[in-house]
Amino acid sequence: MTKRDLITFITLSCMWSLSFIFYRVGVPEFGSLSFASLRVVFAGFTMLIFVLFNTKNRRGIRENLKTLALVGLFSAAIPFVLFSFSAQSVNAGVLAVLNASVPMMSGFIASTFFNDKLAKKQILGLVIGVIGVVILMSESLFGGQSAELGISSGLLPMGYALFACVGYAVGANITRNYLDDISPIAITSGSLIIASVVMLPIAVVEFPYGKSISLFAWVSVVCIGVFSTAIALIFMNQLIKSIGPMRATSITLVIPIFAIILGYWLLGEALDLLAIIGSVVILIGTYLSLNLSLTMFRKKTI
Repeated sequence: MTKRDLITFITLSCMWSLSFIFYRVGVPEFGSLSFASLRVVFAGFTMLIFVLFNTKNRRGIRENLKTLALVGLFSAAIPFVLFSFSAQSVNAGVLAVLNASVPMMSGFIASTFFNDKLAKKQILGLVIGVIGVVILMSESLFGGQSAELGISSGLLPMGYALFACVGYAVGANITRNYLDDISPIAITSGSLIIASVVMLPIAVVEFPYGKSISLFAWVSVVCIGVFSTAIALIFMNQLIKSIGPMRATSITLVIPIFAIILGYWLLGEALDLLAIIGSVVILIGTYLSLNLSLTMFRKKTI
């Protein structure tokens, strides 16, 4: 992992953490399913610009259309819809822990189907990272979820979230193993444009017609589509090609840290001791799972 990869990793963590802020602002006015579908549609429109002005990207999309369709469905359309359903009845702490399972799923798929073996240090790091997420989100994780939901009604929404995580893991492995010959921009453009075509009818049907939508809500849905989806996925696809699907998706361990920090700075949310302890544990786990070495920070880039 190079210094550039690490900077991209941290930048991407911040960009995706901002999506939690955008959700907090936009979902109450648009509704979860409408917001999720509009997110994909705006992301697709954004990437369409990259396609229109670059012949190489268009050629790469045409030559890999079927594979890109799979990536768009597994990495965007299906997970966003499943998470929108899940978020209606599963609290943020549970969703964060479930989302932290993505790198484990990615590692399992990579080692089982693509012979991309994980070091023991990386597996240990993933386990430590998930424990850190549990600590970080413990208040909302154990804050009365079981009292509000029955076992059957709670398991189904959590199942939606787990299937969404499987989608992310599958999409990352497809990108690494079958789309190595085209650029991250072409991968993102093709997959999101296809996903936006799928999601457009949902956006039209689910839009809250007759309801007054504030400017802040519109800004939130545009920003999450342009910055936290389109631009962010360019960075993510670059990471997948550079460091592999397991290490790239371990970003899901770090996102809750940035989300809590941004919530503290921008929304005035509480920052308690458990959040600090959990963040430290996550950082240790991420350090191990990324297979980082302190010597890499002392080496000069040639």
